[in-house]
Amino acid sequence: MNVSTGAFDRLQQALTTELLRTIKSGLEKVDAPAELVERLTGSIGFAVASLIDDTAGFAADGEKVSPLMTFLTGDKTLEFCGGNSYMHEYVHRLLPRLFQPMG
Repeated sequence: MNVSTGAFDRLQQALTTELLRTIKSGLEKVDAPAELVERLTGSIGFAVASLIDDTAGFAADGEKVSPLMTFLTGDKTLEFCGGNSYMHEYVHRLLPRLFQPMG
């Protein structure tokens, strides 16, 4: 197994996009106004990404836990950035693409 950092950023952006797409899809099922769906998608996406990135901080049974994300690629390489991920920084950059009219 190899460890690399070369594709980590691209992969975390892809995961962030999928996270936002999943949240958006779930919110659209409740027939909320489009503006509210967009705001909530960003807000929920940012909160979840912050938890994964360890910027929110949490404890399990009184012990501080720090998630470290890796991606396993098809060539048996672990993509790791060497520390915490930073998906939360991409949430509001990627969000508008999901809400642009198709055309």
